[in-house]
Amino acid sequence: MGNPGSGGGQGGGNEDQFAASFKQFCQQPENRATVQEHQRKEIRRAERVGHRVEACAFRDKVLESDYEAQQNIAPFMENKFLRRIIQTFCNDEQGDFGKWAKNPRVIEMLQRAKELVDNGHVEEDELEHRMIKYLQQPENEGHEKFDARVNRKINVEQKDLVGALNEQCTLRHEGNLLYVKKNFEEALLKYGQALSIMNLVKASDQRMGQYEINQNKTFCLMNIASACVGMKDYGAAIKNLDEAELAWPDQVKNFKLYTRRARAHVYRGNFAEAKRDLETAISIDSKHEEIREVEWMIDTYRQKYAREEKERARTMFKFPKVLMSDQKPKWPQTYGW
Repeated sequence: MGNPGSGGGQGGGNEDQFAASFKQFCQQPENRATVQEHQRKEIRRAERVGHRVEACAFRDKVLESDYEAQQNIAPFMENKFLRRIIQTFCNDEQGDFGKWAKNPRVIEMLQRAKELVDNGHVEEDELEHRMIKYLQQPENEGHEKFDARVNRKINVEQKDLVGALNEQCTLRHEGNLLYVKKNFEEALLKYGQALSIMNLVKASDQRMGQYEINQNKTFCLMNIASACVGMKDYGAAIKNLDEAELAWPDQVKNFKLYTRRARAHVYRGNFAEAKRDLETAISIDSKHEEIREVEWMIDTYRQKYAREEKERARTMFKFPKVLMSDQKPKWPQTYGW
């Protein structure tokens, strides 16, 4: 066997042999977790470098702008969420940062968002979720640019699509086995990996292939929501089910999606939303046995919440026994009573 460091064809052959051996090592099931963790670390490292580069470019863009633009955005720079919005001004096609920083409508929007957050009317995460949800709607202004930037997908032929679908099905099955064992966090990881595959691919056949992608993407999001419920993160469950509703490709609505979201709303005490989802489920299949179960759940939890609210109100206004008795309290002389 030749020296791997030697020149000529011998060295090239050894490099090819090493590459094949390493590829085989990565493909072995027992090494998959190690390889994936290494890949995640590399991605995080690259993201950190990318964020630093973007931050420097953003700073330079702000400093290059005129005084009016800098003065307009200054009140919003301390807020992390609003700063991310301002950073998008750098994406102007002509590189004109000031066009957005000096737009009265844009500044008014930023001011309104800042007031909502500062006054505690809405959390930053919720505000961001609302804006993203708005941009995800095809009929709303800015959807096309948002979709082009966020959903960077790879066109795949039918034979390659089958492989991607099979891989995500395997991951979801592994997640289901973990879910049954109540290993919700591990199940969530598997479901997330399956969803990442569906988010990456785009079918060449827009009629049938894309239908399969959207349908399986919906199932991934529904699985993620179930894991979130298991972890008692009901807000995240509802958020993923909202996305699943948008992704569902069929004109016939998904019965299971609405009953699952109704349950998540019940756990959060959102009984009006739960009832609305239940009514949608009834319109799809009024005879399904799960309808009665969700109805019972809504009524039971509503009564439970009402009893708890009544008890809280009763204890909140309960006076000390000394004030309820006929005997007058002996107040300290220093109070002059």
